Amino acid sequence: MSTVPPIRREILVDAEPAVAFEVFTAGIGQWWPVEEHSVYGKGAAVALDEGRIVERPTDDGADDGADGEAVVWGTITRWEPPAAVAFTWHPGQPAERASYVAVTFAAEGTQTLVRLEHTGWEAFADPAAARAEYDHGWPRVLGRYQEHVSGGAGEAGDTWVALLHRPGPAATPAPRTGSLFDDPRFGQHVAFLNRMREAGYLVLAGPLGDADAEGMTILRLPGPGRLAEATRLATEDDASVAGGFFAVTVRPWQVMMRAEP
Repeated sequence: MSTVPPIRREILVDAEPAVAFEVFTAGIGQWWPVEEHSVYGKGAAVALDEGRIVERPTDDGADDGADGEAVVWGTITRWEPPAAVAFTWHPGQPAERASYVAVTFAAEGTQTLVRLEHTGWEAFADPAAARAEYDHGWPRVLGRYQEHVSGGAGEAGDTWVALLHRPGPAATPAPRTGSLFDDPRFGQHVAFLNRMREAGYLVLAGPLGDADAEGMTILRLPGPGRLAEATRLATEDDASVAGGFFAVTVRPWQVMMRAEP
């Protein structure tokens, strides 16, 4: 066991635990400082992908990695939303040289106390040097996360989300046409979209042209800090999702630029 002590950091963020958890995990690509802390550098993109934290160079190209190869930073080992997430950690290194990171989220009044612990320094050739490097890096990373949670509600203080829909475990094509859109359960999804429109939340919705039976919906909820509510609407109020006909991924979206009306 390593004699090098863990790194422990904690911050307060201006959001409830469900939102803080969602932004840290599903929204990691919106706030992680890839220009300073990544394999490919500026222009790269990081995301949670099937239980792994993955970095990819963007189409515009990153500082390195012109071949476009994805780099796995780590694998989720604990997933307890909205209270905790833990993962192996080996950016730029093989998986057998992984350290470990655990993050917890606890309500603290109207805020969330986020605690991070980084252990497993014996994976490094020089454990003390690795710890010293991360001791400088984590405050920068957590600071960007904290800033994003506080200011990431979107234009005019609203909460924007993108809902990515795909066939769920209970989806079967209609017998005569072979299309999911002809299944009576698709009407449940249309009813959900109509409710979102009547509530004033719906911005856009429609199928994707390059993926069969997949689609995207953009919602805008007035006011900040409503990601958890948007997630509940997408997963519980939409009966087609609750029943397994569709599966949905809820992504927080920070609107930075819009065309003039």
